[in-house]
Amino acid sequence: MLEPTRITLARHAAGYSAMDLARLIQVAESTVRRYETCGAPEAMAGELAAALGCAPGYFHRPPAAGIDVERIFFRTPRRISRARKTSCSALGRTGVELYDLITGDYLLPDTEVPDYTGLDAEAAAVQLRLDWNLGCGPVPDLLYVLESRGVRVLSLADGPSFSFWEDGQAFIFLAAGDRTGQRHQLAHELGHLLLHSALGAGGHAAAEAEAEQFASRLLLPALSLQARVGDTLRMPQLLDAQELFGVPAHIILSHARDCGMLGDDSYSWLMQELALEPAPRRAPLASRVFSLVFPSLRGEDRMGTLRIAAALGVPARTLHDLTFGHAFMVLPGLQEAAPLGMPGHLRALP
Repeated sequence: MLEPTRITLARHAAGYSAMDLARLIQVAESTVRRYETCGAPEAMAGELAAALGCAPGYFHRPPAAGIDVERIFFRTPRRISRARKTSCSALGRTGVELYDLITGDYLLPDTEVPDYTGLDAEAAAVQLRLDWNLGCGPVPDLLYVLESRGVRVLSLADGPSFSFWEDGQAFIFLAAGDRTGQRHQLAHELGHLLLHSALGAGGHAAAEAEAEQFASRLLLPALSLQARVGDTLRMPQLLDAQELFGVPAHIILSHARDCGMLGDDSYSWLMQELALEPAPRRAPLASRVFSLVFPSLRGEDRMGTLRIAAALGVPARTLHDLTFGHAFMVLPGLQEAAPLGMPGHLRALP
């Protein structure tokens, strides 16, 4: 029999209701409910996999459930449907299992994110700079800083950024976008992990403003910003500040106004000017963990993208999307048949 929890998890990941799946595989909804309670016959593996966009082997993996939705911090949670949240919770489980597979072969640091529950956003930003020796200027590579502290960061092809704690490890799923926007999203999710680990169900929406304030305070340190922003600020200087701090210009303006560095008239004028500026083209953020692990696996002829995808029971495309593109897609017709070897000895981060 196929594992019933995996059928539910695959359905949630696909964003389908039980009725949707029943229509796709042409059975009664009660039959789908039975499959998800007692398991489905082995003969249904291929049909379920085709309908749900996974591999038949997914239904032979150990029992599992999605990450508890109430423990996930979502960007703009009120705008996200329950179905989308449930889909993200299932994808979160895939991300956890991917990192379980990686840490079986590679030594990665455990999460070292302090608990700042009870601190306000500004105090938390200051304290983190002290605890992590970030200095008082711009943070040069926030993704690397997080990975070096053991935060498991994965990428998303679409959907909102979100984060959660699982078994003592912190996970961030980062939405696609401009690299300055992604840096701000990373800081926002870090704010949740630092400040809201003890947050109860139903309190996440109220924490959004605090996480947003933390992100701005962390990435836009007051002394550095004050030296560059004021009512005499003009567009060239604003764009220079955007590159220096790695934060979208509109967030710099909003934060400067909220802190009293910029008057309302200057803010409005610069926002209007900014709307006329062409969108810059920047390379997306890249993970150092995945940029080290996947070439090493391929170089040792042990476990390429297809083998890892098969081990997880997910399409290679999903693996590619989760790893900032470092899990290379294999052209149709090519095979990866190299046997698995002994565990590697790469330490991805010092």
